[in-house]
Amino acid sequence: MDMKKSKSLAAILVVVASFALVLAGCSSSSNKGTSKNDSSKASMQNAVQHKSAKEVLTSNKNLWYMNGSINYKSKSGIDAYRFNRKNHTVTIYSVNKMYKTYDQAKKANDLDKQGTLKYAFKNNSDNNPVIYMKGKLSDIPMHQTVSVKDTVSGKNHDANLSVTGYKVVRNLDDDPATQVWVTPKN
Repeated sequence: MDMKKSKSLAAILVVVASFALVLAGCSSSSNKGTSKNDSSKASMQNAVQHKSAKEVLTSNKNLWYMNGSINYKSKSGIDAYRFNRKNHTVTIYSVNKMYKTYDQAKKANDLDKQGTLKYAFKNNSDNNPVIYMKGKLSDIPMHQTVSVKDTVSGKNHDANLSVTGYKVVRNLDDDPATQVWVTPKN
């Protein structure tokens, strides 16, 4: 009988301790969110307050950099997207670092063109669009879907650039990955 009581008491203590850890973690992440992220979200919203994500992505003539995080170190380069709204195409380049403008990347001779894809929006959401892209990259047929989830902003330390953009899920050939898709602030 004592063994049953001690097992029950141990189980209750484990549940209470786990619950306390979860609450502590939530409190910690919520405090971090209010200290830094509110100001960065506000600056992102101010920059695009009258434009939807669809408009911001396709009307900007600058490069949009897709990476694991704003300061992710890639050994194979960063994917840089440049939309052509008139033709509904997006050209994808591989670059070694982020540049303030497309012209700076071109001048540095750091635009390794991977290919040009046709794009279309798969849903009607202006702020959380799902973008379908299809074509050839390096002469290999491919398709990918990019789902816009939330806004993000920060600083890329290597290029010393303030950037703004979106948290996205990139589904490349049925392999989804969480990424950021950012462009330098003006």
